[in-house]
Amino acid sequence: MDNQQAQPVVMQPVATSNVVTEQPREWSSGIFGCFSDIPGCIYGWSFGTCLAWSVSTRAGENCCAAHVALPAVRTKVRLMHNIQGGICNDYLCSVFFGSCVVCQLDRELKHAGL
Repeated sequence: MDNQQAQPVVMQPVATSNVVTEQPREWSSGIFGCFSDIPGCIYGWSFGTCLAWSVSTRAGENCCAAHVALPAVRTKVRLMHNIQGGICNDYLCSVFFGSCVVCQLDRELKHAGL
């Protein structure tokens, strides 16, 4: 058996990261950008419930989340895709322009390939 004693740790290891943080980006289309996806807009206005279910499930939420908690779904999509904005803006847009928000989320998820 060796008589060496364990040396005490006198410095904590320093974590290094090579991750480059990107600046938040803009939405791929504005909240009133329905002219960039006219078929999607018509579908959203005609079958808003179906589009809201689709958006919720593509965002990884329960299919009813867009109707119950649209601001939360918008916030989740915004954070998942590093889009600038805030919770207050998500809430106000969702409350006052709910159908437009669902269409915007649909366009954003299409833009992301979802």
